Amino acid sequence: MSLDDRRTVAVLFGGRSLEHDVSVVSGLQIVHALDPDRFRPLPVYIDQSTRWWIGDILWQTEHFKGGGPDRSKLIEVTVSAGFGTSQLTPVGGVPGIAHPPVTVDCFVPVLHGTFGEDGCVQGLLELGGCAYVGCGVLASAVGMNKRVTKVVAAQAGVPVVPWVSTPRAVLDRGAAWLSALPAEVGETLGWPVIVKPCNLGSSAGVSTAANGDELVAGVLKVFEYDVEALIEPFITNRLEINVAVVGLDEPVASVTEMPVTSQASPLTFSEKYKKQGRKSVGTSEGMASALRVLDPDDLPIELRQRAQEYAKTVFSVLGCEGISRIDFLINADSGELFFNEINTLPGSLAFYLWSAAPHYWTITELLSRLVERAERLRAMKRGLQRQPPPELRLLS
Repeated sequence: MSLDDRRTVAVLFGGRSLEHDVSVVSGLQIVHALDPDRFRPLPVYIDQSTRWWIGDILWQTEHFKGGGPDRSKLIEVTVSAGFGTSQLTPVGGVPGIAHPPVTVDCFVPVLHGTFGEDGCVQGLLELGGCAYVGCGVLASAVGMNKRVTKVVAAQAGVPVVPWVSTPRAVLDRGAAWLSALPAEVGETLGWPVIVKPCNLGSSAGVSTAANGDELVAGVLKVFEYDVEALIEPFITNRLEINVAVVGLDEPVASVTEMPVTSQASPLTFSEKYKKQGRKSVGTSEGMASALRVLDPDDLPIELRQRAQEYAKTVFSVLGCEGISRIDFLINADSGELFFNEINTLPGSLAFYLWSAAPHYWTITELLSRLVERAERLRAMKRGLQRQPPPELRLLS
């Protein structure tokens, strides 16, 4: 393939989310991992006011430090609507210099968290008839909501821990909910409990509570970040185990990983994205820098295999595409395995989980397969009948 025959792949990163910086790290990893002999990578930065930008400086991490990229060196673009060729059309740029639209063959959203991982951007790309890697609107939206995902997983036969959820709208009821919630949680779940946002990742706003006062404080903290709080029993003697699944012709599960964390508290944002005191944005290591053990020898193989099968079940029943990471909890006292949550756009796209046997796939290989699959899915959708049958035509 000549360089002129390469397909343009636009990588979307940044976004209006608490995980903006993590998305930048992951996005730049993907930009540099795409096969340059087959694709023409195009970094597309979405700032925190949701404006889209392209430009040569977006290839280097150092331009994102401080106040972020210099907008005077970037070109603002928007996605052209229509079911033909997908384009990024300039809406600004350097005065006196014309910038033609950029034709895009496939998009790779690497937007962690709200307004990117939750189906918003996927809906925009669907409206434009674009090929894109990863989950569609439904799987993205469902996977973003931990409560709804648990309902779907449980219906598919995957064990989940019990929970209580509370919408932010309860604040409108005044002080009455303050006294009622601890009683409900204590009776339903017992103590201690873990309190977390229903629609966020990266451990933002997560806390533990051993009594009613701590519970209310934790829920109020969640409401600073999210519109719904999820409360679950805190398994004191617990283990965490994660599995990635990639959607190829059939879903394929990765090796298992066990994050290294304290039993006394959940894995923190710092433990996930920093290593040896260095920020991930400065090193571009992302989730690959976190401390973990792949396929731990002391974890029974039966538990590993069960986690992999459950992971594929959740991936399939949600209709996921691309790469997702499915997280589980193990009660070390009872040996029970519980589905915890799914990350439909995991940090670094969980590429580190494919670096071990039996796969030994590089992120470059996986991305090539996923771009090809995204293009096949778009061709399939374009082949669907869009004209109504005669009996439904009212204006002919």
